[in-house]
Amino acid sequence: NTIEISTNMSDRIVTIAVHNYSRAEVLKSRLNAEGIECYLKNVNLVYSAVAGGIEVRVHEDDLEPALRIVEKVSEEYREADRQKSGEPKKVQRILVPVDFSMYSKNACRYAVGLAEKLNASVKLLHVYYNPIVNSMPMTDTYYYQVNMDEIIRDIELRAKERMEKFYREIKDWIEEQGLKNISVDYTLVRGISHEEILIQAEEYNPDVIIIGTLGKSEKPTDLMGGVTRKIIEKAPVPVLAIPEASEYRGIANINIMYVTEFDDSDFNAIHKLMAIMRPFSIRLYCVHITSPETNELDQLKMERLKTHIREEYGHQRFECDLIEKEDKLKGIQEFIEEKSIDILSLVTHKRNIIEKIFNPGIEKKLLFHTNVPLLVFHAER
Repeated sequence: NTIEISTNMSDRIVTIAVHNYSRAEVLKSRLNAEGIECYLKNVNLVYSAVAGGIEVRVHEDDLEPALRIVEKVSEEYREADRQKSGEPKKVQRILVPVDFSMYSKNACRYAVGLAEKLNASVKLLHVYYNPIVNSMPMTDTYYYQVNMDEIIRDIELRAKERMEKFYREIKDWIEEQGLKNISVDYTLVRGISHEEILIQAEEYNPDVIIIGTLGKSEKPTDLMGGVTRKIIEKAPVPVLAIPEASEYRGIANINIMYVTEFDDSDFNAIHKLMAIMRPFSIRLYCVHITSPETNELDQLKMERLKTHIREEYGHQRFECDLIEKEDKLKGIQEFIEEKSIDILSLVTHKRNIIEKIFNPGIEKKLLFHTNVPLLVFHAER
């Protein structure tokens, strides 16, 4: 949920929640029952393709009691979700797209480190090139078909040889590390990389995808390669993206920075995060980049999140921090360095938060030069 202050000078109106229409109506009725005047904004979106976007607004004088009711209603929804889903799902399958680069090899090592602790299986996936010709003289059809068959067989053979060599290197590394009972296999697919990875993600049904942030064919200036970007935006499961220089040195004590925008999707994302990181010793830092104008309201929202984490994960070491910084990415960067963060985590919203946070390009470079793996969850829609 996003809290937003209107520009009215005397009797200011604040947005306390953003929901779909039916849930906004439920919240409005609860607020009205408590004597709190409530308004809905953007109701015209109810018949559009937008899944949410209805703002629930109250007078600023009613802010504190209204937020208590918001929290109570949200807890009722979360309790209903918990009864449906039960305990967090254990990680059993990890999918690792590879292109035989050092970045892929490092991503594999992260995957094996997770799999060893989680007792999960790892599947390596390589998508090799599928030659496509736009046009061809009809008289050359037979010659072209024979020639293309040979080209495809040669491409398949080379891809298989490289995959087997890569696979042996990973198996040798597992043996060198003294890791036991690690299940690793691989598959080869011909096609367009990001499309086939997403198809395999649907068919294999992994619990997490681990991928390097720079593919071998990407430009050095594109720190978050085009394939990786598409996987993060469209994959049906959490994605752990490993920056090019984030060298695997083992997984033990982990400092995780979770960047929150105070949305209800935080609760589900943190639930999944705890499932993935359950076997490890972690310290969780929930962080929001605030401003002087919203600091007071952000403190109330952060207290709400802190209470939830304490009640749900009382054993967990965690801190909740507000960072007042005009440059959001600089604030994240400084926090990463100050707290020695190992993994940065966040939730996508309608698949576009990557663009919102990591633009313009110079800021994207600044963040990824920290070499911190990025764990991305998708907001429930």
